[in-house]
Amino acid sequence: MNDLQKEKKAGLSIWYLKDVILRRKIIRKKYHTPGFGLTAQLFSVMSKFIIERLGEEEGEALIKDAVEYFAKERGKSIARNVKKQNKPLSFKNWLIYTDIDGSNFPVKPHIDNSDLVAPVTECSFHKAAKEWGLENYSKYYCKYADYAILDGYNPDIKLDLKTRHETGKDECVFRYIMKEENK
Repeated sequence: MNDLQKEKKAGLSIWYLKDVILRRKIIRKKYHTPGFGLTAQLFSVMSKFIIERLGEEEGEALIKDAVEYFAKERGKSIARNVKKQNKPLSFKNWLIYTDIDGSNFPVKPHIDNSDLVAPVTECSFHKAAKEWGLENYSKYYCKYADYAILDGYNPDIKLDLKTRHETGKDECVFRYIMKEENK
């Protein structure tokens, strides 16, 4: 008798479920979608329905407004956390107090002409949307979110972003500009 048949016949018991924790430890995170990935899948599904219902132009306008609102609130929240530490709203403090785990998009940044350049090739947001065939809908988040986060945090921080959706390359390149003469 397999597990499904047992459950249907006898129901559930603590004794029957006792090996779940051990089995989860064995497989580790093999079947988990990273938290940011689940967000991407939800966002992309919602964007798909909005675009299909309203059309590309009206749908994108609605998605843009929602993403910018959400992202700007994130930036304001990060700013509040920095201010609670009596720190200035610097780029460095934005990196320290940001609200998202960097493991969602590992990066090897470098400095170019006093700007921080961060090419992102592995992105759990893009990867998760792509797993469901929805990468064309995830682009609406990528297109608007990061600018609005910085606007909510500190509008003096400038971003030049080249997304994979725009360039067709398998990376997004973030260029953060602080030096006045580079703006």
